[in-house]
Amino acid sequence: MRLTLRSIAMSLTGLFILASFNASASRHDESIGFYVGYDGLAMIASGTYAGLSNPNVDRLTLLLDHGNHFHGIGAYSYSGPAASLNVLSTSANNRIPEISSREQPLSLTAGSGLYAGTLRTHVDSSEYSYLGIASIQSLAGHSSGGTEDVLFHSSSDRWSGQLDNAEIGLRLIESTPGLHIGTETTRDIYSSGNVFMLGEGNGFEFKPVYWVDASSAAGVYSATFELLNTGANSAFQDSGRFHFDFAVSPVPEPSTYAMLVVGLFVLTWTARRRARH
Repeated sequence: MRLTLRSIAMSLTGLFILASFNASASRHDESIGFYVGYDGLAMIASGTYAGLSNPNVDRLTLLLDHGNHFHGIGAYSYSGPAASLNVLSTSANNRIPEISSREQPLSLTAGSGLYAGTLRTHVDSSEYSYLGIASIQSLAGHSSGGTEDVLFHSSSDRWSGQLDNAEIGLRLIESTPGLHIGTETTRDIYSSGNVFMLGEGNGFEFKPVYWVDASSAAGVYSATFELLNTGANSAFQDSGRFHFDFAVSPVPEPSTYAMLVVGLFVLTWTARRRARH
């Protein structure tokens, strides 16, 4: 099939529009890329389990801001045939970065200040690197048709209900030894227990810092969580399990550095020699 200049231009325009839309996610400029809401969908509308009750209904859910809609991360789900169901406390889409994205685990960079001597999380080109979490209600009350409003009311308002009298906690279920979670003012928020209270359901905001010692071994470091409701309103149930994955890159051997320096020298020398001719 032969591509015309016009079809190529239209394809590039579409990609540009899509990229621009994704880049304008609601609160990325504040490092917020995730929200917590509760699932208001009572019945599954389509697929293998269409017509059955939603196993995630009324449960707190971690929501990824994906431009004009959310991705529920680690929601309760079914497995098996409809005649003999199993209820799972997570789903196939329970990791950040999402497996379907084919992205590598989130990268870490050298820390400074409070995090000197560490490798820590940072915002980069990945939509998953905006690790801040806020209440779904932080998107409420914005101009009709605006970015926040569209996201808030997406999926027919499935996630937009108020979390009155809820107190949201983030329970650390397990993590790779050496991986720590802090904030910009506290290096380890789980040093004295496995539950960190995020705050009141309609008004909290949390900006975590995941980090390891700068000398840590190369590999993938993961943390597994669930959201808890410790407030008076017991209608909001705890969430399913979800994971965040981070990569520590291997430190090059001294011989590798030496080869790199030699290579750069050769490239520079060759370029200068060509410039003289």
